[in-house]
Amino acid sequence: MWKGKLPREIFEIGQEGYVSAGEVTYPEGIEVIDCELGTSPLGMSERVCRLLKEGKTCNLCDYPEPEPNDLKVGIVKAHSSWKISPEEVLVGGGSIGVLVSLFRVLLRPGSVMLGVSPQFTDVPLQALYNGASYESINLEAPRYSIDKNRILEALDRKPEVLYIDRPNNPTGQVLSLDDLAELARAAMKTGTWVIADEAYGDFLPDEESAAVLDFPNLVICRSFSKGLGVAGIRVGFAVCRDRELAALYRKIQPPFVIGTLDACIALEVLKDGKALDAVRDYVKKAKSKVLELVSQKQGWSVADTDQRVPIFLLSQEAGNIVKRLADVGIACAPGSGYFNLDDRSARLRVPSPDKLEAFLERLNIIGDIP
Repeated sequence: MWKGKLPREIFEIGQEGYVSAGEVTYPEGIEVIDCELGTSPLGMSERVCRLLKEGKTCNLCDYPEPEPNDLKVGIVKAHSSWKISPEEVLVGGGSIGVLVSLFRVLLRPGSVMLGVSPQFTDVPLQALYNGASYESINLEAPRYSIDKNRILEALDRKPEVLYIDRPNNPTGQVLSLDDLAELARAAMKTGTWVIADEAYGDFLPDEESAAVLDFPNLVICRSFSKGLGVAGIRVGFAVCRDRELAALYRKIQPPFVIGTLDACIALEVLKDGKALDAVRDYVKKAKSKVLELVSQKQGWSVADTDQRVPIFLLSQEAGNIVKRLADVGIACAPGSGYFNLDDRSARLRVPSPDKLEAFLERLNIIGDIP
């Protein structure tokens, strides 16, 4: 009787996320430089290392709080310029966990999510898995510039959700706050929720976060995985000013979604402003060097990008750039892991400081390959 009951239409969704976009082979005996996932190039902060080493008291026998209040208060204090209250903070298992829970409320079969393409693939995939449809505004190569006016026109379709990753993944470009405010204002008239995914938001100053905007239909998602350097703890949060949506989110959120130790580490990270300043400073310097080198290479192009954001999209007119990078031992996120891209493109994150010079040398070698 159970045969045929699974939603097999999910198998018909052919797109994979960039994490599972395909196996890459590297030459034997070469040290691979990791420029793939969007983790902090400086790694964990000393403060987190110290906390783990000292073994701070943390009761792991009891269940964690369903919604850790200390963490929510810590988020409010760490981002005082946003002028939010703990009640406006929604927590979850990483920013993707927050988004999945939001979509349980906002999307259902027949709903429409509007976005730009390319963008963080797993979010539109989650919409599709919910039975919703994904309508994208396809950005034009090679710059892949995000045009506010094209999004405004597309809002006439009255989608349930407008999803904007800001900074954009994979390009690293940042839609201006004024443009986002105009979109949120227009979306109020079309009955559209606007999700601003700021997974890479910590690389920008707090005053540039969408969280400073006060719109009831605007939800901002944040991560501890990128600039804060603790992807392994799987903690994320959202800023939501609509009380009814916040109440629904808390109603459907699974219990105990954030572990006690994870909440403890996240709270400690929020106190480490020096570490965040250091990674921001390094990213700007490293990305400047990378972009300068790439600009001198014929046949390569870089999409619009913000120098403060550690990721960028590198493309060539023909051939497999992912393989070319792999041949010199550089790991990247393949373009085939994004909607409307293929492996003529690759998303790269600036490497760690000890690998930067080797990374630049290897890029230079690739440029000399016919």
